[in-house]
Parts: sequence; structure tokens; C-alpha cells
Amino acid sequence: MKEELKIQLANYAALYQSMNLPETHAAQSPRGMTAEEQQVFAAALKAWTTYSQSPEGKKDLAAVEHMDLQEVRAYVATLPDKPVFVELIKWIRSLDLPESSFTIGLCFEAELIIGFSGTIGVAVGIGNSSGAQSAEFLAASLELGLEVGAMAGVQFGLWNSAPVNLEGNRVGIELDLDLGVGISAGVYCRKDDDDLTFSGVAVMAGVGLEDGIGIVDCYIFILGDQGADPYLKPVVQPRKSNLLIIESLRCVHPSNDGAGNENEVKFIFQADGDTLYPYPTYDYFSMKEGEVWQCGRSVWFNEKVAVTIYDEDTGSGDDVVGTFSISKGQLSPGKSVTFHSTKDYSSRTDAVEYTINVKWVAQDVAPGGA
Repeated sequence: MKEELKIQLANYAALYQSMNLPETHAAQSPRGMTAEEQQVFAAALKAWTTYSQSPEGKKDLAAVEHMDLQEVRAYVATLPDKPVFVELIKWIRSLDLPESSFTIGLCFEAELIIGFSGTIGVAVGIGNSSGAQSAEFLAASLELGLEVGAMAGVQFGLWNSAPVNLEGNRVGIELDLDLGVGISAGVYCRKDDDDLTFSGVAVMAGVGLEDGIGIVDCYIFILGDQGADPYLKPVVQPRKSNLLIIESLRCVHPSNDGAGNENEVKFIFQADGDTLYPYPTYDYFSMKEGEVWQCGRSVWFNEKVAVTIYDEDTGSGDDVVGTFSISKGQLSPGKSVTFHSTKDYSSRTDAVEYTINVKWVAQDVAPGGA
């Protein structure tokens, strides 16, 4: 599994984790799987065996191990056009099923700061949505005790939402079906406070998979253009040769934005000119004069880190209140260093000043090592 894909999937898992959705406890399935649904999944698994064991399928799936998210997304979008799945979908659309979507997804598992699984797939319309629409999706779930990143199998699903309406939280509950070794089945529900409403059924086939899915929470994202301010923010960093911690940020004097005597503070950090990471990822920290934010944000870097501090202002745009340039030569291993803004943001009417404390905690780390 490509390291870039692990990081991309982990960012979706982190977004799901940040949602603070209600915890789900063991629950009874609202219904089982009908005989016709079982027939559909039996045909889907047979079609997958035919495809995956064909020369084309073996070549395609071997290539998946070296793909990033956008490449996997582009690949799964082609699956409904493979001859064996064209026939399968045509047959499914001829049935009198209550569901509106049929999905094919590749399942991945990895441990990268947090344990997670992700299913990247494509949904096609059936029933009332037959032939009308399709959408690529990613279903993220947090899990413990996962092994090194790998493709874990394939999932097929029947859902009562049209493809473009699949996004949202789901709870999977084990179905007790005799489907054979390495195949699990579950009914999925939408969470609405403490109520579970039926959403769909799915089966998953994979190497080493135990029978049953138990209880699993997941969130389905529809993949598409997220615009200029995407809801998905980068969280997980690739490992580099050095690690520092932005231990704390001090508000010596806040910016006077006309909205009170405190700033809604957040910052963006960038190591070696690479990805821009916001922190807090989906929030801010309110600070008054003299207050200290013990932010404790770790940053992997090779040579330098740039930090920009903002005062969040709704509607009028965020104001920069501090910029910091940190280089390896300014740090000493194990010692805290205080940095002042590289630009003076104070004026005659606004004495703005922030400082940050940084500690270099690890050096000469092997990239990708433990």
C-alpha cells in the first residue's frame, strides 16, 4: 500500500474522528437480508472472482498497491464498465429491489497514528435511480489493532439512498449468515441521535477476514471537488528526519479587531515548503492578553518550518497576527527556544504581539521508521 494513500485515507479518518458523533453501543439489526439480496451478493462475489482471477484483473489489482487516492478513485470508477460487472449491474437493475444504489468498493486497512480502514468505491443507480447517476465515495472507519497498510478485500453494498445522497454516518451491525470463510455481512443504519434507521446491506470478502463485522461506525464521503476552502484538511504528516514540538503560543497583546478583547487564534505550519497544515484542524483557540495556549503540536521537518498565526474573523477574512521562521540551526536538541514574529504587526493603534516556544525533540530519524 502506497504511503501517500495511507496518509490520504488517514486524513479522512481524522476528519471523521473530529466530528464527535454519538457513541454507538451494541444493537439489534432492524432487519435481516432478504433472499433476493443474498442472491445479488452471491452473483457479485462470483463476478469479482471471475474478474480478480483474470489476467486483466490480476494486473489491475497489482497496480492498486502503488496508487494514491486519486488513482484508486479513477480505477474504481472503471469497474462498472468491465464486461463482467456490466452484465451484473444490468441484471440487478432488472430486479424489483427496494434499494437505489449498488456499490463496489476496495477496502484498505492501516495503522498511521490512528488505526483506520477505508473503502474507496463507486455507486451506481438502481431501482428509482437506475441509470440516472453514479458517484465515487470513500467510507472511513476508526479501528484498533490493524496491521501494516494493505488492501483488505472488496465490498458490495445495496443502499436505499441514490448515489449522490450516500454521504453521512453509518453503523454496521453483524448479520448471522453462512456465507463462507473470509466473507462478512452486515446491515447498515443511519445514526439519528439514539435511533438507528435502516440504510442498506453489504458484504465484504477478503483474505483473513473473520466471519461477521460486529459493530462498526463509519462515515461515507462523496468524493468530488471540495472548492477553494475544502472541508477535508490535511492532518497526518509524512515522517522526515527531524521532529519538533510547538509547545506553546503566548498572546503578549491581541489584535484589536473591534469584537472584544480576545482573538480567535489558529495557525498554519509548513515544513520545508511542503504541505500547509492548519491547527487546530477544524477550530480555533480563544486568547486574551497574557494568556498561553499549550498547543503541543508536533511537526516533522528536514531543515525549516514556517508558522503563520491568524485571528479568525468571520466574514471579513482572517487577520495575520504573527509569522515565524524556524530553522534547524536555531534549535538545540531537547531545549525550548522562544521565537518572536519575523514581522512587526503592531501599529500606533494596535500593539499586536505573539511568541511561540519550540523544542527539538528528535533528530536524524529514518524516514518511515518506527
